[in-house]
Amino acid sequence: MIFTTAGRPTEALIKEAIKLSHYYEGTYISREKRSIQQIINLYREIVVVVGFDRLYLYKESAETPIFFHPNSAMFRCRAVLNGRDDAFIKASGLSEGMSLLDCTAGLGSDSIVASLVVGEFGSVQAIEGSKHALLLQEGLKKWESNNNYVDKAMRRITVRSNKYEDVLPHLMENSVDVVYFDPMFEDSILASDGVCGIKQVALYDALTENMLMEARRVARIRVILKDSWKSSRFEQLGFQQQIRKTSKFHYGILECKE
Repeated sequence: MIFTTAGRPTEALIKEAIKLSHYYEGTYISREKRSIQQIINLYREIVVVVGFDRLYLYKESAETPIFFHPNSAMFRCRAVLNGRDDAFIKASGLSEGMSLLDCTAGLGSDSIVASLVVGEFGSVQAIEGSKHALLLQEGLKKWESNNNYVDKAMRRITVRSNKYEDVLPHLMENSVDVVYFDPMFEDSILASDGVCGIKQVALYDALTENMLMEARRVARIRVILKDSWKSSRFEQLGFQQQIRKTSKFHYGILECKE
């Protein structure tokens, strides 16, 4: 992975790019007035650009960068703070003091809302196995939302840059309250979320019965699956599908302790 800076960088920006390249075991190169596409063509690797306000990740095309933004989490958090229901929170049963393991964190929208709800005495672990995990990790640490409650919720989330298949088998039994899966949909409906670029680096691993068994072992209360409303995975894997007539995606619930 290549790290560089935005054009006309300050000394502080260069130092930040070098620091991140060391932390994430990448290689820093000087921008030297080159376009991002020129750098991609030269090194044939993912390029992370350290900008003045955020990180940008480029893969193959310099026209479609990926960057961290809370996206829908912001208005969902505002709704929760105003006492309104959130479909994910309702399906998961999360409340203050509980714990969540988000196995497919993406850019963290559900993890942020969960962290707000479980509060400072709860915990949220966000697992992301794709290359953009660093965007999530850095974004949650540095993003300023102008809402103190949301900022604190983001800072509390622990990010693990791994595939959940490599994490779940090593966790203790009954170690979290809820385990959550949000795999890439077979028929993608991401356009409405404003994060289409994430499809470039997202993982498309299928949720297997073996991993579901591990999730049930780890979860004290339930396992949650988010998927397309017409997905066959709910029935195949034994989830109780929560019908939402006006939504393109549904949640499935699998109780762990009957």
